[in-house]
Amino acid sequence: MTGRFIKRYARLAVGLLVGLLWAGNAAAPAQMLPLPPETGRGRGADQAADVVVRSDYVTVLTAVNSATGAPIENLGDSEFEIYEDGQLQAIARIGRQADQPLRLAMLLDISASVRNRLKFQQEAALDFFRRILRPEDRAAFYAFNHDVYLRQDLTASLPALEAAGRGLDARGATALYDAIFIAARRLEREPGRRVIVVVSDGQNTVSRVTRERAIEEVNRTDAILFGICPVIRTEYDDFLPPPDNDFETLCRQTGGRVFMVTSLSELAAGFAQLETELRAQYALSYYSSNEARDGKFRRIEVRVKRPGVIVRARRGYYAPTQ
Repeated sequence: MTGRFIKRYARLAVGLLVGLLWAGNAAAPAQMLPLPPETGRGRGADQAADVVVRSDYVTVLTAVNSATGAPIENLGDSEFEIYEDGQLQAIARIGRQADQPLRLAMLLDISASVRNRLKFQQEAALDFFRRILRPEDRAAFYAFNHDVYLRQDLTASLPALEAAGRGLDARGATALYDAIFIAARRLEREPGRRVIVVVSDGQNTVSRVTRERAIEEVNRTDAILFGICPVIRTEYDDFLPPPDNDFETLCRQTGGRVFMVTSLSELAAGFAQLETELRAQYALSYYSSNEARDGKFRRIEVRVKRPGVIVRARRGYYAPTQ
């Protein structure tokens, strides 16, 4: 009898311990992220809009759209030209970004200014994960207000990402640039296409990182920033501010853009358009004809030999110094 009781109580104790550990993990809050050290380094408003490279081999992620905004996916190699400081460069390789795994950081604004649209934004972001992620892709989920929270690190698990998007409350101010900076740092050493998607009204209020520093970090990481800006008035809104022009500038200077949506159906359509665009990007690579290792800024211009198209790419890079 004594032996059976000991075994029974041992099993109960183990079961209780496992249950407590599971409950503790399930209830664990998202990780609040501090800013990394040395966030203050920067090169100024104009210079920060471009990417730092460490060799003479330069890769420029490029999106080409029609006048109506539809991605153009059937361009031939001979239709591209790249100029560096006005000098035509010999393109070494043109790749399709769809061939590379995606490394995506989703940043969801949970500040007080989006309170009446938060549930809608959550559902749209989760639907985007379901639509775009392939088995080889990885995505991370961040939420931000006056602080930045890592809800889920890079994963291929849709259930984990869906769980990360639940149970959020809108409150506090908006550290938009801090969130972008932190996400860019996380993606820096990841292979494949690095993309940051921000779902926000674009209003920054309390960031310690400047817009210029955030741009510099995104480009140094060789990432592209897209914004989904739901300018949606609800019955509870007394005032709906316009999106911050700095948000649009920030996205465009990294080679991305902002999708403005004014209804629930438009938000879903905006995510669908972004999905299509991510699959249609081109990666243009060349060896710079300028062999000077002077650390100076070099301007890049990508041209396409097809009339009526819109080309978006980084505006330049910094030369290596050694």
